[in-house]
Amino acid sequence: MDLIQSNGQPRYGRFSELPLSIDVSKYDYKTPYGNSLVGWRKRLKYKKFKFCSIQHEHYSIGVAIVDIAWAGHGFFYIYDHERNDVLEWNAINAFARNTKLDEQPLFNQSYFLNNPYQIEMQHANGARYITVSKYGEIILSVRTFCAGTTPLSLCSPNGINGWTYTQKLTTLACEGFFKNKKGQVIQFNDRTFVALDDTCGFLRPETAWFWLSCNFWDEQNNRIGINLASGVNESFGNENSLWVNGQLYALSDVLFQQVSDAQWIIQSLDESLNLTVTTGWRRYENLNLRLVGSQFSQWQAKISGTVLQDGQKIIFNEQYGLIEQHYAKW
Repeated sequence: MDLIQSNGQPRYGRFSELPLSIDVSKYDYKTPYGNSLVGWRKRLKYKKFKFCSIQHEHYSIGVAIVDIAWAGHGFFYIYDHERNDVLEWNAINAFARNTKLDEQPLFNQSYFLNNPYQIEMQHANGARYITVSKYGEIILSVRTFCAGTTPLSLCSPNGINGWTYTQKLTTLACEGFFKNKKGQVIQFNDRTFVALDDTCGFLRPETAWFWLSCNFWDEQNNRIGINLASGVNESFGNENSLWVNGQLYALSDVLFQQVSDAQWIIQSLDESLNLTVTTGWRRYENLNLRLVGSQFSQWQAKISGTVLQDGQKIIFNEQYGLIEQHYAKW
């Protein structure tokens, strides 16, 4: 199926299969006053991004390509938990020059170029390939295997005339390597997990969200992944999900509460989820250009607590993860 129907409107809900395509040219975008927008006016309303997080035994890695029409944005970081040290880079390309973000669900190729770095992401035949290079030297190379894990695939209406499609996967196996801040080559192993987040749509002109992602091996050697969000996809269901050995389970709505500078509490509406999040290093951006702006915080975190699912208690015992707070005016 195509996400956009023949009537010019998207399909809504959670999908059991990924859409074959997202043909935004067929989407009839209307202003709140009923006028259809086309061309560059429509293009400026369309936002899309891809984010990959990799959890190694001692390192957390984040890589992103973002296209918000008036700008392209790329970033990556390699955080060393043992040394509390980070290799970090980010750049913005005006009007999304040298930025290509292909949002098609099954086969896509994206890149972000801003000297000296280059980020490339490709997806084909159930695998995601990601490369980060500096002056042509590869800093990160990872091949991620998506088979064996049920994807979250969700489209929700937002505002009076927009929609958001999100596609997420966690606890994915991978192979490859990266170079740490000292230039040492470190191989990924069978305990390394990857989480993927692909999102696109006509988001609210002024929006904000909270987000948490975590994947780990529990004491019974089950692979556990969780995705929680608030503020962006709750108008028709939500994107809150738990994965146990690749099987996806829908979770109730959740509330994010920051109780101190370094601690959050997350609770679900049905009381089945209770998590405490302790934050550490933060990737931070603060951009205020009046008409557009962004305040972005993504913390390295340790997550503790429990989630009840079908009578089974999933225990989080200071597991590495990410928690994010983002405000955008675009």
